[in-house]
Amino acid sequence: MTWEKKPVSQARVQAFASRYGVDPLPAAIFLRRGIEDPLAVQYYLEHDLRFLHNPFLLDEMADAVQRIQQAASEGERVHVFGDRDVDGVTSTVLMTEALRNLGLEATWQVPMGDEPYGITRAVVDGCLASDVTLLIAVDCGISSVDEIQYASDHGIDTIIVDHHNPQERIPPAVALVNPKLADSSYPFDGLCACALVGKVRHALGLAGTELFNQPVCLLNVRPGNESLIMDAVKLENLVEIDRISENLVPGVLDVEHSRLGAFLAGMEILVYDRSSQERLLREAFGPKVEIGVIDVSPELWKSFPTLSGKSLLRLRTASRMAKYTGDDPSEIDVFASLFTLYISRREEAVTRDLESTLDLVALATLADMMPLENENRLLVRHGLDRMSASPRPGLRALLERRKLLGRPVSASDVGWTLSPVVNSAGRMGEPDLAVKLFLTDDPRERDSLADRVIALNEQRRQVGEQSWDLVQAQARDSLDAHAGRFILVHHRDIHRGVTGLLAGRLARQFDAPAAVVSLLADKAVGSIRTARGLVATELLARCDDLFHDWGGHDAAGGFNLPLDRIEELERRLLELLPQIELDESGVAPVEVDAELTRDHLNESLLRVVDLFAPYGVGNPPLVFLARSLTVMDIQFMGRGNSHLRLTLDAGATKWPAVYWSAADKVGAEFTRGDRVEAVFNLDMNHYNGSATPRMTIVDLRRERPE
Repeated sequence: MTWEKKPVSQARVQAFASRYGVDPLPAAIFLRRGIEDPLAVQYYLEHDLRFLHNPFLLDEMADAVQRIQQAASEGERVHVFGDRDVDGVTSTVLMTEALRNLGLEATWQVPMGDEPYGITRAVVDGCLASDVTLLIAVDCGISSVDEIQYASDHGIDTIIVDHHNPQERIPPAVALVNPKLADSSYPFDGLCACALVGKVRHALGLAGTELFNQPVCLLNVRPGNESLIMDAVKLENLVEIDRISENLVPGVLDVEHSRLGAFLAGMEILVYDRSSQERLLREAFGPKVEIGVIDVSPELWKSFPTLSGKSLLRLRTASRMAKYTGDDPSEIDVFASLFTLYISRREEAVTRDLESTLDLVALATLADMMPLENENRLLVRHGLDRMSASPRPGLRALLERRKLLGRPVSASDVGWTLSPVVNSAGRMGEPDLAVKLFLTDDPRERDSLADRVIALNEQRRQVGEQSWDLVQAQARDSLDAHAGRFILVHHRDIHRGVTGLLAGRLARQFDAPAAVVSLLADKAVGSIRTARGLVATELLARCDDLFHDWGGHDAAGGFNLPLDRIEELERRLLELLPQIELDESGVAPVEVDAELTRDHLNESLLRVVDLFAPYGVGNPPLVFLARSLTVMDIQFMGRGNSHLRLTLDAGATKWPAVYWSAADKVGAEFTRGDRVEAVFNLDMNHYNGSATPRMTIVDLRRERPE
């Protein structure tokens, strides 16, 4: 295993540290990780939810909200259809809650047993039988073109809230909320479906205010060089839809003949400090000008007393916006930011409802392995905080049973301990148990459901191990047949609920894309997990004619096909794979984020670790390098004593450390008393109510003599 630390110049480190107000150590880590774009940095340094993107930036969000509002006003029956995994379960829960909060008679459904993924004609027929007039698909629907057309033909409208990659044909839904659509204007496409449902709930809350679909105009007039500069911004649903800047010489034009006049016509015009703005308008257009304006500064000052009496010019100079834009913000930009923040503060109930969703949004984001960048960082950070401090009752029941209650819940806790439990209900064919667990208000029912979900997780583990033994030989044969570039495994004894787990495990073990297929009585159902840069949906698209249905993300996908087409699928893959470019670079070196001196190797380092948290896809845990450590103690632990618990002497600090699957290295590569150098992660170890800093060793070797 090789270690690699990218060089960064001291000048770049100092410039970064100065611009963003951080210490040199984290500045160097940002630069080594290539996190230099100001907007990317923002999501590490800013933790306020106001930095989330406006939900109405999602195309067709306003259409979705209006259709739901119509259903509420007319007392329609609405049906929510989700998926069986964590993302689908949590999406179903949040959407059902939102509809019921509006007074709707909302029912829900997720695929049970061997029922297929996504909207089917049977689902639509069930809606017809129940007099449903609005069907909302969450975490599915983007590939159900014919089924949604069938629903439309029979008088059922459909809203799709999905994050899977769209195929060539797009369903004829009344609203399609998906940031991955080809023409999407949303600034981030890495949200899971549950996060998108959270966006819908946020939009529904904002739609309950008088601002919904009502454009307003913010106006600011400021002195220029022998002229007056008039800036105006139009907002609709707090999204900027237009802006104008006009430089006018006083007395030359009247307002009707200026570009500004046409821009303001028919608009509600808001200003900051009416007296100064009206004075400047009279100076520009003459004393008889009449432009009706509403002064919002008194309301802003009530909400933010520290701003009282301060001009936009003064606020502009103190704004943090320049840090992340590279340019000094204009006064109108500061005004727009303040107004948006004021509305968020004023509508506290909307903000509280958004916050109430974040424990499930964080759970789904981590379970679905979404990239921990952009606004996902805020969603997960706040969601983990809520999960730790005040989780919803159903989640609390699981946290208690997994011994995570009463301490800070980390992203790794969710990934390794919590999300597999929720996923197990769907994998074992009973995802409705997880939905009911999160929706029920009955404590006894909640406890019973939590126990049943925990029991299903144990069953899933046993089934997974049995299936793992089953696929090993076939996987090696398939890898050889596909020249080390792909694995395809299929068997009647593979439980359909663990195909994704097995495919992921095979892909990691053999560093090759893997598909695992369960052969059912009437069809074959499979999952694909990728490696070495293969895009799952691109490969599945090239086998489209073989499948009943398919879909997925870049890194994972699912499909089903007739049993008699398995051999044809194998032949197609043999033809296609030589044409597909895979990453052939081999085992990557360990990327070191920072080499630490003894002065840095203390508990204050945990503040740096927390700055870059939460960790996950796209943001792996920090890797530190330290030299001249002494191995003070070695203890063997775990099943078969295969793991190590170490104590490393770093001078002023003695560090506990764990080194997984490293028992065979003792004596061969190092022993007690050796001076070593190590690369490691750093976190807090929670045990028996106490928390202590701990190294997790990535690699360790005897220090080379100078």
